Order: sequence, then C-alpha cells, then structure tokens
Amino acid sequence: MTLARNTALAGILVALLATPALAQQGGSMSGMSGMSDMKNMTPAQKDQMAAMDKMNKAMMEGMMDPDPGLAWMKSMAAHHQGAIDMSEAVLKHTKDEEVRKEARKTAQENEKALKELEAKLKKKD
Repeated sequence: MTLARNTALAGILVALLATPALAQQGGSMSGMSGMSDMKNMTPAQKDQMAAMDKMNKAMMEGMMDPDPGLAWMKSMAAHHQGAIDMSEAVLKHTKDEEVRKEARKTAQENEKALKELEAKLKKKD
C-alpha cells in the first residue's frame, strides 16, 4: 500500500511539474524542452526537478549492477532517497498543512525503507 501511494504521489508530482511545460508546447510531450528550461520554472519546480534528476541518475546507476537482485535494491534505495528529497522540497515551498503532513509521512516511511535496504546491501558486500 505504501509503495502504491508513493508511486501515485510521484506520478502526481510529475504531472503537476509537466503542466507548465506542456502549456508552453501546446500540450505536446514530444519535446520536453520546457522542463529543462529552468528560467521558466518556479523555485518549487526547480527543487522538485533537481530531486527527480538526482533520483533518476542514481536509479539508473543502481540498475547497472550485474546481479539483478542487487540492481533492484540499489535502484529502490535511490527511489526512496528521491521520495525523501522530493518531500523535503515540498516542505520547503508549501504552507498547505495537508500536503505538509503527507510529505512528512512519506519522508518518514521512505527513511525507514531506505535504512532497511542499506542494511541489506551492506550484508551483501
């Protein structure tokens, strides 16, 4: 349930962040140049984009492990860190108490999951 909720939240964040870019492009996703044009992004969007970029890079690096199990664990660790970073970004920019509560909860759950994965990865070394 937690993973499904976190995945849904990440999808919502991506959709929200894509909205200004899609508006600039007439609704087309063909060239996401609006997403990389940082000057048109709000500070909140910039922070969310930075967190997602960091997460995506780390997830891809983790997937390069030749052991499929380790690759998955490394990618999931990066995913959990990304959720923590995105939660911290939204806490920095929103005053909406409902969103802040959910962001704190998401960060706490992902910190726990990240620590568990890191401990398992340590045992594998």
